[in-house]
Amino acid sequence: MKSIKKIIIAVSALLILSPQLFAAPKIVFIEEDGIWSRPISDEEMCVSRYAPSPFSMNILGDSLIAGGTAAAWITSLVFKVNKTYPDFNGTLYDSSQVPAIDRWAMTPYNKTLDVFGTVFEILDIAALPVVTYGLEFLFKNLPAYDGITVSLMYAESLMAVQAIKNFMKIFILRVRPYMYFEGYNTRAIKYHDFEFSMPSGHTMNTFMSAAFMTYTFCKYYPRSAWKIPVIATSYGLALTTAIFRMTGGSHFFTDVLTGAAIGTAIGLGIPFVHTLFTNISKSAKANGKSLSIQALPTGLQVKFFL
Repeated sequence: MKSIKKIIIAVSALLILSPQLFAAPKIVFIEEDGIWSRPISDEEMCVSRYAPSPFSMNILGDSLIAGGTAAAWITSLVFKVNKTYPDFNGTLYDSSQVPAIDRWAMTPYNKTLDVFGTVFEILDIAALPVVTYGLEFLFKNLPAYDGITVSLMYAESLMAVQAIKNFMKIFILRVRPYMYFEGYNTRAIKYHDFEFSMPSGHTMNTFMSAAFMTYTFCKYYPRSAWKIPVIATSYGLALTTAIFRMTGGSHFFTDVLTGAAIGTAIGLGIPFVHTLFTNISKSAKANGKSLSIQALPTGLQVKFFL
């Protein structure tokens, strides 16, 4: 078990540190006046440094999206807590009742693989986007407006995923694969998690993040040599998470397939809507109306030009 923990720590450290190279190929020096970076090539420069940002915020649009997804997420949690669920009667479920498309991948519960799935989920939905865009913002290759925009889009995407996932789980009530074998997860029985198989929330989260990173990174850095590594890392983590969720006995094949499809749609859809907001913003500026957001030492400065 100690060796497994060491492997997890080593892989986690590698995956967390590697994105630093993806979008911030800079040489940093220390001088008397602080940290600064050498100018980076046009290929690695964020497009919004010298051209209109590919994504924009919109007061009305984002109020509806952020407010709607937040309300849906909270409502789903209320439903989940207060809904009455069928209890497990102690008899293992009959695998012959499972469709052939799912039966081939059914496995007993494996706690180690279950933990691995969660580790890779965290790397994909938290470490990769936060480190990549966080470093770009820190090294001033991502303007403040874009940093806020990408953070808002990601938050909206996460809330949308949580809401859809929760509603589907509590109304579909599909029993997890490990309930067809001895050695099932007894803790899941106590909290009724054993019947939340469809869809795979881990897979939905990671494929949302992978689609989001792919779409936004390619928009912000269209000529970057690191597009393929970013895409490969994002989807590699997502696919690995899905595999661990199946091999750990927590999900059927169609659970992860559904989660991947919905997560991808959200990860692409919400940023795409914000490209439409860019067109609206351009039109408003053409008519003499605009919104400016600037990061200051004391906070954010928001200006409206009407």
